[in-house]
Amino acid sequence: MKKIDTLIPDIYNLFKDEGGCSLSNKKRDEIIDQCLSNIKDQLVNAVTGKDIQPKKLRMSNVGHPDRQLWYQFQDIEKEPLNDNDYIKFLYGHIIEELVLCLSELAGHTVTDRQKETKLEGVKGHIDGRVDGILTDVKSASHISFKKFQDHSLYTDDPFGYLDQLSSYATAEGDREATFLVMNKLTGELCLMPLHELEITDTGERIKYLKRVVKSKTPPPKCYPDVPDGKSGNYKLGLNCFYCAYKKDCWSDANNGHGLRAFEYKKGITYLTRVSRRPDVPEMGV
Repeated sequence: MKKIDTLIPDIYNLFKDEGGCSLSNKKRDEIIDQCLSNIKDQLVNAVTGKDIQPKKLRMSNVGHPDRQLWYQFQDIEKEPLNDNDYIKFLYGHIIEELVLCLSELAGHTVTDRQKETKLEGVKGHIDGRVDGILTDVKSASHISFKKFQDHSLYTDDPFGYLDQLSSYATAEGDREATFLVMNKLTGELCLMPLHELEITDTGERIKYLKRVVKSKTPPPKCYPDVPDGKSGNYKLGLNCFYCAYKKDCWSDANNGHGLRAFEYKKGITYLTRVSRRPDVPEMGV
């Protein structure tokens, strides 16, 4: 039985002249057919709206910042997704299916696909186990990929991936787990393991979040605003910029007038305090 330590070179070796898939043609075709069937399901779910997540705590979102998660449970209008975002999410699902397919074709064992697990009454579905190791598969941008590659995710995890995988591991009673990540731009792969000391028991956080999402008042802001150069102005940081609830969350900005948006050549900047008006067009928010 192969070990996960050799997974990535084994996958790369599939595409080399001296490598290739060593499985029987029958086994190879079974794996590929199952992958294509799973991708079909993802595509059907995407174009029929079945991929939309309901408002409830899930292991995949317990790592989200408290205030952002609170907003997800409120009757507050959020910014609509861009049309292309739906394709981006579908593309991510397809990549994750492909990575697990390649893992099997490379001779590694993949089990427990989408197994349901539960922690403090909150359900989750693991991506699976590769060679017995609890594995969460991610597709990542170039910048996000580096966080997994150099392990800086341990200190900079805005999407709560560590809590997500820790929740799965705690629920399953595992002392180790790993992220298996593909750079969706380059096709590069990496593993980022979580060992026993890095796996947090998120049971207490889930209990806390159950109270938070039912509260009538939101928790403190997730992130502070940041200086906009040396102008004296302040703007939203990157994490707030991409939040769908920033308009309501920052309604107290600019002395209660809300966010002000200015269109630079590099894109839109949302100012929370304007000491000097930028010499670029202002947009409605």
